[in-house]
Amino acid sequence: MPAVEHSTIGPIGTVIAQTIAGGGRDPAAMFAQVGLDLDSLRDPNVRIPSAKLQDLLELAQERCDDPIFGLHLVEYVHPTTFYSLGIAMYACETLGDYLDCFVKYYRLITTNDFLSASLEDGVYSIRATPQPEMRMIPIRVDGFAALTVRTARIAMQREFHPRSVALARPRPAGLEAEYESFFGCPVDFDAEVTTISFNEPDLAEKLPSANPDLQRLYEKLTVDYLEKIDRADFPGRVHKELIKLLPTGVSGKEQVAQALNMSTRTLYNKLEGAGTTFREVLDDTRRSLAEDYIRQNLPIYEIAYLIGFSDTANFSRAFKKWTGKSPMEFRESIVAD
Repeated sequence: MPAVEHSTIGPIGTVIAQTIAGGGRDPAAMFAQVGLDLDSLRDPNVRIPSAKLQDLLELAQERCDDPIFGLHLVEYVHPTTFYSLGIAMYACETLGDYLDCFVKYYRLITTNDFLSASLEDGVYSIRATPQPEMRMIPIRVDGFAALTVRTARIAMQREFHPRSVALARPRPAGLEAEYESFFGCPVDFDAEVTTISFNEPDLAEKLPSANPDLQRLYEKLTVDYLEKIDRADFPGRVHKELIKLLPTGVSGKEQVAQALNMSTRTLYNKLEGAGTTFREVLDDTRRSLAEDYIRQNLPIYEIAYLIGFSDTANFSRAFKKWTGKSPMEFRESIVAD
């Protein structure tokens, strides 16, 4: 697959490992079980794929006898956990600047959620919308909300409380008081979107660690880091556009470039910078879609149309080149398994 899946900065893995160890369990064994090398995750240039992170969190949720594991995660977080972003946030002038910086550059921490912020009627709210492939894992939801509040408290150097917290996870029966004690405010469960809200007057509070020069320096490092992620993820953007365009029968590089608001030359250069080509992304997208459609038992002629082939013969030849099997042979192998 050319699409780079969503990911999380490596040191978050270290935080999870410390939380597991704090509960008396062996983190190395759990990490190995989901295919993660714990030692490598101390490097902020290492990213944890979303699928493996979800597997790890579900395993921790199952194995660790800690119903509020997600709240305990943040005990092991410190500014450098988030590489340059942590320093950039703590060097901000006010709490409002801090939260804006957090939302703006949250992709450095993880791309598993989309963060948005709004200020309405004196209430500043941060909302976390998970990417479609993310499963609902309670400790992941708890961890995000706890991270947002705990890091703000560290920056403010006092026991700060948000206005309210709404969590997009089931109500933890009998544990509601634990959550209200941690956040210091009303906490709702079964929310449509996880939301942390703050009172507008709190946004103007000055941070003791404010340092404009340091903030500019580390914000620049954060931007550079995100540009590196974007270069690596560009094939994924092309992949998504191709999924939309293939059924139309018009899926050349000109159409993809237009959809991405760039010239074909820029498209070529960005793919080259990511170590691939348009043809490779197109073929990989067609192959992965074809395999999915075959598993769904769609007719071969319909699959050919959906991935941009004019006839089944051309599709069958291409599919055999990609997989070593004809579409029918591939379908039979699935049934046999």
